[in-house]
This record gives sequence, C-alpha cells and structure tokens, in this order.
Amino acid sequence: MDEDDLENFAVPITHVRDSIGFYYQHVAESERPLVIQRYRQRSVVMVPLWEWRWLKRLEAKVRAGEPFTMEDKTDEH
Repeated sequence: MDEDDLENFAVPITHVRDSIGFYYQHVAESERPLVIQRYRQRSVVMVPLWEWRWLKRLEAKVRAGEPFTMEDKTDEH
C-alpha cells in the first residue's frame, strides 16, 4: 500500500468515535485497512484480526532471525 492509498482511507479520529460500528463493519467485510488520523498524525491502522495475527507471526520470525516468505498463510485465511 503506497502513500496515496493511505490518503484515500485516512479517517479523522472524531469520525471514528462517532461511527466505530460502521468502520468495524467496513474493515471486516472489505478486508481493507483503515488509517485513523488524529491531529494530522496517522499512527494507527485498523485491520482485520486475521491480518494482524499474520503480521505478528511475521514480525516474530523477523525478530528471531527465522526465514519467512510473504506466502506464509494464516490459519484463518
């Protein structure tokens, strides 16, 4: 995902607070991440749970110096 994609899916934090159910459903159904913006800072991304778990497993492998491929599958997907 490049910077333009992040721009297109950035959402101000005030909108997230008011509409968390809508954004939850959007992320779950579309499997597209949602960048949450607060005071022009983009430090949080909402992703489906299966994707977060997959990323955490890849991170653990990288930290441990283990080989990995981007084709490593998740249990859920």
